[in-house]
Amino acid sequence: MKKIFNTLLIIFVAFFITACSSKKLTIKTLHPSKIEKEKIHTIKVERFRSDDINQTTSIENKLVNKVVDNKRVFDLRNDIFGTDAILTGEVLNSSVEFNTYYKNEIDYSRCRFYRYDEKNRTKRCIEYAVRYIPCENRDYNVTTNVQLIKPVTNNIIFSKTYDKSTSENICFDHPYPFHNRLSSNAIRVNSQIANEIATDLIDDISPHYVYFNINIIEELDEDNPLYTKEQRYRFEKIVDLIENTNLDIAKPQLESLNQELNGKSFEVIYNLALINEAFGQLAYAHNLYNQAKLMTQNIEYLDLINYGINRTIINLEERIKAKSQLP
Repeated sequence: MKKIFNTLLIIFVAFFITACSSKKLTIKTLHPSKIEKEKIHTIKVERFRSDDINQTTSIENKLVNKVVDNKRVFDLRNDIFGTDAILTGEVLNSSVEFNTYYKNEIDYSRCRFYRYDEKNRTKRCIEYAVRYIPCENRDYNVTTNVQLIKPVTNNIIFSKTYDKSTSENICFDHPYPFHNRLSSNAIRVNSQIANEIATDLIDDISPHYVYFNINIIEELDEDNPLYTKEQRYRFEKIVDLIENTNLDIAKPQLESLNQELNGKSFEVIYNLALINEAFGQLAYAHNLYNQAKLMTQNIEYLDLINYGINRTIINLEERIKAKSQLP
């Protein structure tokens, strides 16, 4: 329950502080698969039922190419002997729906009415023809059920139905009807959707990276006499380095500034915490966020800092679980 609460808190605060800063740093952290009680490494993939969109092949390719920390996560087998799980499923739906409409476009190459100037013996178009262009909205959908089964016992250790859709708008130069060529196009688009479903599946059953866009504190408090004009300028230049992910350059410069200020700037310490979090030093970053929290009463910045504190706690726990699931 506590973990669920903390997760919801992170989501809420992340939404709440979106407008606090225009400059952000993207960090990633390793999260575990949703199969908590099983370590899945060797897998036999059975061909999915009703699969005419390469769903099985997409999943096999994703499994073979899944690498975390330079380690291949999965090993595909041709039989059930010595395998950790059997992956099977069914494409429940692969469809496309369309609706037709026409859009109007002025055809400047065709004039309906002219105005004739007898004096100059010239004519000028006062109304052009309207061209009606046939168009289609196409809505594609794929629904795939996936099950991961334990060999011998046939216990289902993971089951999920994935549903994904996409749409496109196409206009034509030829007359209606024009949807008689939809079949091959539906297979192409729905095969792309099946590939996206395969990506989601692999994230569910494998350790994977989760990405966060984290707000950077952009400037030092202009009303704080602790800071000189030169220090404020340097801080803003460091912020630009952080935003552009030049963290190896930004970190020593920020550490130097922190020493100059005797560790009394929550803005500097917060951004240091953010850099260390990006480097995967979650425990150290957590301590820095806690230090920054004690240095300000500003509600806006406290929300930002509390987000970092809760995020690093949860991400550290998740990374430990994920590491235990790797081969």
